Amino acid sequence: MILKRLIVGPLGTNSYIFGSSTTKEVVIIDPGGNPESIIKTVEELGAKPIAVLLTHGHFDHTLAVTKIKRSFDIPLMYSKKEYDSGIYNTKKADRWLNEGDIINVGEITLNVLETPGHSPGSLCFYSKDLRTDDKQKMDGIIFSGDLIFRRSIGRSDIGGGNPNLLFSSIKNKIMNNPEITDNFLICAGHMDTTSVGEERRMNMFKNYFL
Repeated sequence: MILKRLIVGPLGTNSYIFGSSTTKEVVIIDPGGNPESIIKTVEELGAKPIAVLLTHGHFDHTLAVTKIKRSFDIPLMYSKKEYDSGIYNTKKADRWLNEGDIINVGEITLNVLETPGHSPGSLCFYSKDLRTDDKQKMDGIIFSGDLIFRRSIGRSDIGGGNPNLLFSSIKNKIMNNPEITDNFLICAGHMDTTSVGEERRMNMFKNYFL
Protein backbone atom coordinates (compact mmCIF):
# COMPACT_ATOMS: atom_id res chain seq x y z
CA MET A 1 0.00 0.00 0.00
CA ILE A 2 1.13 3.53 -0.82
CA LEU A 3 -0.08 6.21 1.58
CA LYS A 4 1.57 9.61 1.56
CA ARG A 5 0.18 12.75 3.23
CA LEU A 6 1.26 16.20 2.11
CA ILE A 7 0.21 19.36 3.93
CA VAL A 8 -0.55 21.90 1.21
CA GLY A 9 -2.10 25.26 0.49
CA PRO A 10 -2.86 28.33 2.61
CA LEU A 11 -4.94 26.49 5.22
CA GLY A 12 -2.72 23.47 5.75
CA THR A 13 -4.91 20.96 3.94
CA ASN A 14 -4.02 17.29 3.93
CA SER A 15 -3.61 15.99 0.38
CA TYR A 16 -3.15 12.25 0.03
CA ILE A 17 -1.45 10.02 -2.48
CA PHE A 18 -2.99 6.59 -2.00
CA GLY A 19 -2.81 3.35 -3.88
CA SER A 20 -1.15 0.05 -4.64
CA SER A 21 2.48 -0.71 -3.88
CA THR A 22 2.14 -3.67 -6.28
CA THR A 23 0.98 -1.89 -9.42
CA LYS A 24 2.08 1.59 -8.30
CA GLU A 25 -1.32 2.96 -9.31
CA VAL A 26 -2.46 5.81 -7.06
CA VAL A 27 -5.19 8.39 -6.70
CA ILE A 28 -4.48 11.95 -5.62
CA ILE A 29 -7.04 13.09 -3.06
CA ASP A 30 -7.78 16.79 -2.47
CA PRO A 31 -4.87 18.57 -4.18
CA GLY A 32 -5.36 21.83 -2.31
CA GLY A 33 -2.16 23.59 -3.31
CA ASN A 34 1.57 23.22 -3.86
CA PRO A 35 1.19 21.25 -7.11
CA GLU A 36 4.95 21.07 -7.67
CA SER A 37 5.35 19.32 -4.31
CA ILE A 38 2.62 16.82 -5.15
CA ILE A 39 4.10 16.12 -8.57
CA LYS A 40 7.59 15.69 -7.14
CA THR A 41 6.33 13.28 -4.47
CA VAL A 42 4.49 11.18 -7.06
CA GLU A 43 7.67 10.99 -9.13
CA GLU A 44 9.80 10.06 -6.10
CA LEU A 45 7.36 7.26 -5.28
CA GLY A 46 7.51 5.98 -8.84
CA ALA A 47 3.73 6.07 -8.76
CA LYS A 48 1.23 6.09 -11.62
CA PRO A 49 -1.68 8.46 -10.88
CA ILE A 50 -5.00 7.32 -12.31
CA ALA A 51 -7.39 9.98 -10.95
CA VAL A 52 -7.88 13.11 -8.88
CA LEU A 53 -10.54 12.61 -6.20
CA LEU A 54 -12.23 15.44 -4.33
CA THR A 55 -13.93 14.94 -0.98
CA HIS A 56 -15.53 18.35 -1.57
CA GLY A 57 -15.03 21.54 -3.49
CA HIS A 58 -13.87 24.22 -1.04
CA PHE A 59 -10.92 26.20 -2.38
CA ASP A 60 -8.41 24.82 0.09
CA HIS A 61 -9.01 21.30 -1.29
CA THR A 62 -9.03 22.19 -4.99
CA LEU A 63 -6.43 24.89 -5.73
CA ALA A 64 -4.05 22.52 -7.52
CA VAL A 65 -6.64 20.49 -9.42
CA THR A 66 -5.96 22.02 -12.82
CA LYS A 67 -2.18 21.62 -12.68
CA ILE A 68 -2.32 18.09 -11.30
CA LYS A 69 -4.92 16.99 -13.82
CA ARG A 70 -2.96 18.49 -16.70
CA SER A 71 0.42 17.19 -15.51
CA PHE A 72 -0.68 13.57 -15.36
CA ASP A 73 -3.55 13.68 -17.90
CA ILE A 74 -5.91 11.96 -15.47
CA PRO A 75 -9.66 12.23 -14.83
CA LEU A 76 -11.26 14.35 -12.11
CA MET A 77 -13.88 12.65 -9.94
CA TYR A 78 -16.26 14.19 -7.40
CA SER A 79 -19.96 14.71 -6.64
CA LYS A 80 -22.30 16.46 -9.09
CA LYS A 81 -24.18 17.78 -6.06
CA GLU A 82 -21.10 19.81 -5.23
CA TYR A 83 -20.93 21.15 -8.78
CA ASP A 84 -24.64 21.95 -8.92
CA SER A 85 -24.50 23.74 -5.57
CA GLY A 86 -21.90 26.16 -6.92
CA ILE A 87 -19.38 25.24 -4.24
CA TYR A 88 -17.02 24.06 -6.96
CA ASN A 89 -17.83 24.63 -10.60
CA THR A 90 -14.41 25.44 -11.99
CA LYS A 91 -14.18 22.07 -13.71
CA LYS A 92 -16.80 19.47 -14.44
CA ALA A 93 -15.91 15.97 -13.35
CA ASP A 94 -14.81 13.41 -15.89
CA ARG A 95 -16.72 10.98 -13.69
CA TRP A 96 -19.45 12.01 -11.26
CA LEU A 97 -19.34 9.98 -8.07
CA ASN A 98 -22.34 8.69 -6.13
CA GLU A 99 -23.03 6.59 -3.06
CA GLY A 100 -21.94 3.01 -3.62
CA ASP A 101 -19.59 3.70 -6.50
CA ILE A 102 -16.27 1.85 -6.56
CA ILE A 103 -12.88 3.11 -7.70
CA ASN A 104 -10.32 0.40 -8.42
CA VAL A 105 -6.71 1.36 -7.69
CA GLY A 106 -4.66 -1.67 -8.58
CA GLU A 107 -5.84 -4.43 -6.26
CA ILE A 108 -7.34 -1.85 -3.87
CA THR A 109 -11.05 -1.07 -3.88
CA LEU A 110 -12.14 2.41 -2.81
CA ASN A 111 -15.81 2.77 -1.90
CA VAL A 112 -17.70 6.05 -2.19
CA LEU A 113 -19.93 7.42 0.55
CA GLU A 114 -22.13 10.51 0.20
CA THR A 115 -21.60 12.46 3.44
CA PRO A 116 -23.21 15.92 3.21
CA GLY A 117 -23.00 18.38 6.07
CA HIS A 118 -19.75 20.25 5.59
CA SER A 119 -20.92 20.95 2.06
CA PRO A 120 -23.83 19.61 -0.05
CA GLY A 121 -21.75 17.18 -2.09
CA SER A 122 -19.16 16.06 0.43
CA LEU A 123 -17.85 12.53 -0.08
CA CYS A 124 -15.79 10.06 1.92
CA PHE A 125 -13.73 7.25 0.41
CA TYR A 126 -13.02 4.04 2.29
CA SER A 127 -11.21 0.78 1.68
CA LYS A 128 -10.88 -2.47 3.58
CA ASP A 129 -7.65 -3.24 1.74
CA LEU A 130 -5.35 -1.51 4.20
CA ARG A 131 -2.08 -3.26 5.00
CA THR A 132 0.04 -2.04 7.91
CA ASP A 133 2.83 -3.38 10.07
CA ASP A 134 2.14 -5.36 13.24
CA LYS A 135 2.47 -2.37 15.57
CA GLN A 136 -1.11 -1.29 15.12
CA LYS A 137 -4.05 -3.38 13.92
CA MET A 138 -6.04 -1.64 11.21
CA ASP A 139 -9.00 -3.06 9.32
CA GLY A 140 -9.24 -0.33 6.72
CA ILE A 141 -8.90 3.33 5.91
CA ILE A 142 -11.31 6.21 5.35
CA PHE A 143 -10.57 9.56 3.77
CA SER A 144 -13.06 11.80 5.54
CA GLY A 145 -12.37 15.22 4.03
CA ASP A 146 -13.73 17.85 6.40
CA LEU A 147 -16.49 15.67 7.85
CA ILE A 148 -14.67 14.50 10.98
CA PHE A 149 -11.26 15.36 12.37
CA ARG A 150 -9.11 14.12 15.21
CA ARG A 151 -11.12 15.09 18.31
CA SER A 152 -13.35 17.42 16.30
CA ILE A 153 -15.66 17.83 13.30
CA GLY A 154 -15.82 19.94 10.18
CA ARG A 155 -17.49 23.33 10.08
CA SER A 156 -21.10 23.47 8.97
CA ASP A 157 -21.55 27.23 8.88
CA ILE A 158 -19.87 27.89 5.52
CA GLY A 159 -20.26 26.85 1.91
CA GLY A 160 -23.62 25.09 2.03
CA GLY A 161 -23.01 23.39 5.36
CA ASN A 162 -25.75 21.89 7.53
CA PRO A 163 -25.02 20.74 11.11
CA ASN A 164 -27.85 18.21 11.23
CA LEU A 165 -26.71 16.60 8.00
CA LEU A 166 -23.10 16.60 9.20
CA PHE A 167 -23.91 14.72 12.41
CA SER A 168 -26.21 12.36 10.51
CA SER A 169 -23.45 11.60 8.00
CA ILE A 170 -20.93 10.80 10.73
CA LYS A 171 -23.43 8.63 12.58
CA ASN A 172 -24.98 6.72 9.70
CA LYS A 173 -22.15 6.53 7.17
CA ILE A 174 -19.22 5.93 9.52
CA MET A 175 -20.09 5.08 13.11
CA ASN A 176 -23.02 2.78 12.26
CA ASN A 177 -21.65 1.46 8.99
CA PRO A 178 -21.30 -2.34 9.29
CA GLU A 179 -18.39 -2.23 6.82
CA ILE A 180 -16.38 0.15 8.98
CA THR A 181 -14.88 -0.97 12.31
CA ASP A 182 -13.26 0.91 15.17
CA ASN A 183 -9.93 -0.17 13.67
CA PHE A 184 -10.33 1.99 10.59
CA LEU A 185 -7.73 4.70 10.12
CA ILE A 186 -9.27 8.14 9.52
CA CYS A 187 -7.29 10.35 7.17
CA ALA A 188 -8.98 13.72 7.50
CA GLY A 189 -8.70 16.91 5.50
CA HIS A 190 -6.85 18.72 8.26
CA MET A 191 -4.85 17.83 11.37
CA ASP A 192 -3.46 14.41 12.24
CA THR A 193 -4.76 10.94 11.48
CA THR A 194 -6.94 9.14 13.99
CA SER A 195 -9.20 6.08 14.10
CA VAL A 196 -12.92 5.47 14.23
CA GLY A 197 -12.61 3.90 17.67
CA GLU A 198 -10.59 6.80 18.99
CA GLU A 199 -13.20 9.29 17.82
CA ARG A 200 -15.95 7.16 19.30
CA ARG A 201 -14.20 7.52 22.65
CA MET A 202 -12.54 10.92 22.51
CA ASN A 203 -14.30 13.23 20.07
CA MET A 204 -15.73 16.27 21.86
CA PHE A 205 -18.90 16.05 19.72
CA LYS A 206 -19.46 12.31 20.15
CA ASN A 207 -22.79 12.73 21.94
CA TYR A 208 -24.20 14.22 18.75
CA PHE A 209 -23.30 11.32 16.47
CA LEU A 210 -23.30 8.20 18.64
